[in-house]
Amino acid sequence: MWVKYVLNSVFHGFRFIISNNPFLRMNWYIGIFQSSTRMLKVSVGICVIYITFRVFSDRRKKHLVKRTISIKLKEVCRNKGRLEQDLVSVNQSNHCEDLEISLLLQNLQDGHLSCLEVLRAYQAKALKITTEYNCITEFILEAEEWAKQLDADASLGGKKGPLHGLPFSVKDNVGIIGYDSTIGISKFISQPATEDAAIVIALKRLGAIPFFLVLVLNSFGCSNPIWGLTMNPWDKERTPGGSTGGEACLIAAGGSPMGAESVVTLEAVYVFLQLFVEYTRLSRPPQESVAPVPGIMARDSKTVVTITKLLLHDNHLQIHGDPDLLPIPWNEKMFSEKKKLKIGYYEDDGFFPTTPGIRRAIQIAKSKLEASGHELVPFLPPRVDYVLNSFINILTADQSRYLLEALSNDDIDPVLKPTLFALSVPIFLKRLLRPLLSLFSARLMPVYLGLGGNRIRETHQLWDEITKKNLYKEEFLSYWRELELDLCIAPCFACPAPRSVDVAKLSPALSYTSLYNFLDFPVGILPIDKENVEDQTKLEIEYKYFDAVCKLVKMTTKGATGMPLAIQMIGLPYQEEMVLCGMEALDAALRQ
Repeated sequence: MWVKYVLNSVFHGFRFIISNNPFLRMNWYIGIFQSSTRMLKVSVGICVIYITFRVFSDRRKKHLVKRTISIKLKEVCRNKGRLEQDLVSVNQSNHCEDLEISLLLQNLQDGHLSCLEVLRAYQAKALKITTEYNCITEFILEAEEWAKQLDADASLGGKKGPLHGLPFSVKDNVGIIGYDSTIGISKFISQPATEDAAIVIALKRLGAIPFFLVLVLNSFGCSNPIWGLTMNPWDKERTPGGSTGGEACLIAAGGSPMGAESVVTLEAVYVFLQLFVEYTRLSRPPQESVAPVPGIMARDSKTVVTITKLLLHDNHLQIHGDPDLLPIPWNEKMFSEKKKLKIGYYEDDGFFPTTPGIRRAIQIAKSKLEASGHELVPFLPPRVDYVLNSFINILTADQSRYLLEALSNDDIDPVLKPTLFALSVPIFLKRLLRPLLSLFSARLMPVYLGLGGNRIRETHQLWDEITKKNLYKEEFLSYWRELELDLCIAPCFACPAPRSVDVAKLSPALSYTSLYNFLDFPVGILPIDKENVEDQTKLEIEYKYFDAVCKLVKMTTKGATGMPLAIQMIGLPYQEEMVLCGMEALDAALRQ
């Protein structure tokens, strides 16, 4: 205390002397001015040095990123060259890659085809497909060794697994030991998985062989800065969808019999290609390291049913004692019981209007199911705009720091640029612009507010948002139970496959798939028909909306004649068997 008293006394003494002496007072002010000028110069100098350092540092990091990507691409190119060289002398006259999967599996079981023959046939076809459409990221070099081992074991009388020798492709975010899972982000290059994902191990134990990793995008669409753009085999100017467009492209073009994947968030694929898929949900079965929504995809519903049944039967996916996996075995009674189903349906979710072709696909599915003896009743999900906004709020609860840090030194994919722009706009400016945006596109508002105006700032706010999410789920289930539904059919997307250049601006149309990601419901997707000339005519006459995003949907749908039209079949949690039962019933009715 006494030190403080002495210092105060000295300070007040100097101030008294200076204030009573004009000459000293003037010199004091001059000294302060000169000192301030010097401090300003020093501050400006420090700022210039810091900014210069940051610019050069960022340039250096970007250069290193490009060098890392270049090295990776050269490595992949070498592996592709090795595989092409190995396949030069292969006799591909049996065309086993053209067989139906059930017949292919039967030939493998009977020994009419070897695992190596089948693998090489699919490898050869897949190489041609990726050369044309750019869908493969990594070539799994050990696949041939695994095929030879399976053939050797079989020749010695070893037991064959139910998927003995069946090749399968793997989405780039699913772990394969020794291979990167880059998801199109450079920071994940040269970080190979130390173990296989649970779904890969399960399929390998059933006798299947992983042989390629396929492209996954950073966002919605199908491109990323490392691997480039994947094209739709039905129309190269259109997207195959995302986030699993690489796998969808490969399977649709016949380069893989089936695929294993994991979907994290908003998925709009298979909708755009003639494919079948079944998504289980978070509790059954799991996927390490990501929010797990595993899926099995193939060109026919029978394959999807067979493989999903094998995975769930005897809890094959519980091989690691994964605590996230509920030990619920395959329910054969639910799947095979022949009963009249009560199925809800809707052509439009009340938030984003669908095109005439999509509405026609729902009506075809409805009439086919009714003709098979099932009861179809109207169903409309409540408050879809809230779902889209809340979903994005929860996904970006960290203010998207993880995403921004992961992409900090990468080139930004064009599809992601609008998202990153929305994230960078200050909240106060976003609120000021809200009335203007409402006039421009009311359907863009939930996405816009979720991305740029995330109201979650503290932990308790996140818990509040999750509580609201759970209350919405109860509201949805209450409505479902009130109608006594077994299943529901709905659009997957607002339109057929859009052009790749338009994808970035169509995120509100993801409301159809994001709803069931949000609710954590199992979903099956199956093709119904293709866009025709009549759909295009009705598009011009009927699809009249002033909303800017709807106008873009109309524009991008023009010329989509011949593109596949798909629907989704939704079931309740833990009722994958019911979803697959409904898919089989509808597929059978469509084939009649």
